[in-house]
Amino acid sequence: MSETKTTVKLSAQELEAIKNQLREELREELTHAAAPTNSTPDPYFEEYVEVQLFKDGKDYRDDVFVSCNGENCLIKRGVPVMIKRKFALILEQSARQDVCAAEYAQDRRREYTDRARELGM
Repeated sequence: MSETKTTVKLSAQELEAIKNQLREELREELTHAAAPTNSTPDPYFEEYVEVQLFKDGKDYRDDVFVSCNGENCLIKRGVPVMIKRKFALILEQSARQDVCAAEYAQDRRREYTDRARELGM
């Protein structure tokens, strides 16, 4: 199927008017998208659960900052603490992502060394 291209010549004023109209439409869309909702949070995510974060004297010694939709939480390491479930879920998701990233990096290293070996490097 062949494409037909149409060239439209616009004056600078017409082009500027179209740009302004698009800017206004985009501004309105962004305003509506960013408007806060007045919905009440799901009680499940607001329940308190106990967590205890790993602590050592080196890499894992500082408290952990977690934020969810503008609500913040600073979690102390090494002791059991009660935090909202939404923060605990973020911590779990972060730990899973760390594992996935480490596995991905290990796979890429293995591919690199295998390829280097094939090329006699």
